[in-house]
Amino acid sequence: MFRSAHRACPVRRALPGLTLACVLGVSVVACSDSVMVNRSEIAGGFTGFFYVQTSAQNGTNAVVVRNSPVPDAAVVDALRARYQSGQYRFASGPVADWNGYTLVLGFGGAPIGNQNLCQNPNLPLVASGPDATTLLGEYCYGDILVTEAQGRTAAITGPDDPKLNKLVGDVVAELFFDRRRYGGHGKGSTPP
Repeated sequence: MFRSAHRACPVRRALPGLTLACVLGVSVVACSDSVMVNRSEIAGGFTGFFYVQTSAQNGTNAVVVRNSPVPDAAVVDALRARYQSGQYRFASGPVADWNGYTLVLGFGGAPIGNQNLCQNPNLPLVASGPDATTLLGEYCYGDILVTEAQGRTAAITGPDDPKLNKLVGDVVAELFFDRRRYGGHGKGSTPP
């Protein structure tokens, strides 16, 4: 512990290093064209997230876009650009071969509280700063949250900005990650 001349100051030595590491980590993401993605593991009785890749491949996934800084069509085009092989199909309107799943992409941070966009797609999202773009992706079966991921990059300047394709593609790739192949729930294993 450090002590000041006036009173005891219970600050651990690790705290300044940890604070510096966090500040540097946020600075690197905010100042570059990189994308940082974080997936939430969902514990509970619903195990659909183990089979999300298979579910997403059967039929067309509905797409709902919220608070986009670019036209919604540009977001759907970014999805199609990532999956050009047709492994996954996406549509922003009604289609005959809808698979029952909806991909909700909200530009902004996650809603506050124990809520999600599957249950209430009109929840207000936490705004991103002017120098960054945050994307929250939730894959839903009806009002059931199957899996979610959040990504962040430097501010997107328009529909032709390559960061848009990377951000949307990386977040959705994390949503559709095959958990059966690379390990069980919570084991932290990664693809070879």
